[in-house]
Amino acid sequence: MPSSGRFQLILLLAVSLLSTVGISSISVSGLGSGNLLLEIQHPLLYHPASSLVPGSPPYVPSDIRKAYEFLPLYAQGIEGNGTSIVIIDAYGDPKLSSDLSSFDSLTNLPSPTLNVYYPNGFPITRDSGWALETALDVEWSHAIAPTAIIDLVIAPNSSVGYIYDAISYVASNLTNATVVSMSFGQSESLYPTVGPYTISATHQLFVTMVSHGTSIFASSGDSGASTCCDASYPASDPLVVAVGGTTLNLDSSASYVSESAWSGSGAGSSMIFGKPSWQHSLGDLMRDEVDVSYDADPNTGVLVVQNGSHYTVGGTSAGSPQWAGLTALASQAAKLRFGSITSKLYVLNGQSSYHDATTGSDGYFSAGSGWDYPTGLGTPDANLLVGSLLGPSVPVQSTSLFQGLNVTTTGTLAVNNFTSTVSGTLMVNAVNATDGGQVYGKSYTLTGIKIQNQTMSRGASFLLSVPISPYPLTIDLTLTAQHNTTSAIVTVTREISVSGSNIVNIVDVTFVMSYFNTVQGSPSYDPRADLAARGSVDIIDVTLADNFFNAPVFY
Repeated sequence: MPSSGRFQLILLLAVSLLSTVGISSISVSGLGSGNLLLEIQHPLLYHPASSLVPGSPPYVPSDIRKAYEFLPLYAQGIEGNGTSIVIIDAYGDPKLSSDLSSFDSLTNLPSPTLNVYYPNGFPITRDSGWALETALDVEWSHAIAPTAIIDLVIAPNSSVGYIYDAISYVASNLTNATVVSMSFGQSESLYPTVGPYTISATHQLFVTMVSHGTSIFASSGDSGASTCCDASYPASDPLVVAVGGTTLNLDSSASYVSESAWSGSGAGSSMIFGKPSWQHSLGDLMRDEVDVSYDADPNTGVLVVQNGSHYTVGGTSAGSPQWAGLTALASQAAKLRFGSITSKLYVLNGQSSYHDATTGSDGYFSAGSGWDYPTGLGTPDANLLVGSLLGPSVPVQSTSLFQGLNVTTTGTLAVNNFTSTVSGTLMVNAVNATDGGQVYGKSYTLTGIKIQNQTMSRGASFLLSVPISPYPLTIDLTLTAQHNTTSAIVTVTREISVSGSNIVNIVDVTFVMSYFNTVQGSPSYDPRADLAARGSVDIIDVTLADNFFNAPVFY
């Protein structure tokens, strides 16, 4: 039997019921004595839920998309195609189909593919708070990744056992999931320490998920912090990206103005998990949350349609499904699933991929420059973040005078940090340096060039074959990535790959070395070994052959 302990849903309801004649506020309580399902806050009043007032709460998808720079991704056709987002909730929303349809109609979104799973059967009872949570999670993951498949997994109630079963179902059955979002949690100290539903047992389910290539996000909580070390689980798990909260301010055109730490953003140090390598030098000696953040203040909340009514909803519950949607977009762009993605997010600490909230407090921790407890690395600049996750685009523009030819190489190389490969398109033109006549021109399409780890950097080398007379040439390219800088160096030589192979091999290197110290005019000289065309085969030529050993050749 599942444990009778209840998860506390970390959804702060900025619950204002909006009608055409005015605004009335509501509060939502748990079902039954002692079964608190929502953290009840005092009723609040908000702006009417209108999509006709850009930049005014409740924010609609067009506001958030502009503020967090999603629009350039959509312009490239990156909308979540071929990805799937798993949402885990309890009780569900009995009106979800009509709610989602109304939300899509109101916000000009396409209809999604939505699958609903009940691992332990249909819920016997309903809960209005979890119904609103379910609507929030589905509607806003869809708002960010409109063409992603949404797989909604519903536990019959919010007991630890049933929540565990829902997570287990995902780990065992939804093995192709791109990303999982969990807008719930409980203090680590309140979890059972024995039995089947411990943190250790749940962590092993996350190990299975990330081994399938699934990324995992969870909300950090909505009660702020009153001590250093009251972290919420599952957000505190090192395999989970913990999402905190901010107050997001926009102007009348929905452009980004500022952000600060939200007072309710849950944060703290784990009492269970040690320091992950990617968090070294940040926080204390244990796993710290949060990792990233998102708009969460109920005063700057988002529109949710549930049971036909319009709500303004805040809390870190809003951030987890939207970060999941963003990860789905990045997955489509990268053409892969990331699995454990947290370390990759930390590589970008302090960069323009994040909006850095430097003011505000959650009651115990204050925001500051770079990573901090209540806002983590910051909120996303979606376009820059996806681009940085994938890797930089490196422009190539080079002209060399060689063998009486002006040889120009132009194009762009794209570095994919996840696959450690380089791809791109380069154009080579060779013209006679005397009369300007065209001698050679070709476009090369490059794919799957492996990036190798070096002592102080990472790099890739490859050749473009240029079959011209009297001696064939190669365009020799070396791509070097060091710290935050990636550059390409282009040289022109006589053909290094004299064997005609698709890779510079030992035959090519041996050929050059066999003519070492020979000079032009001597009977033993072979101009093909004179790679630099300097009239002698010397250490420069041998070094060229050696440096490009095992480099692929594109013809």
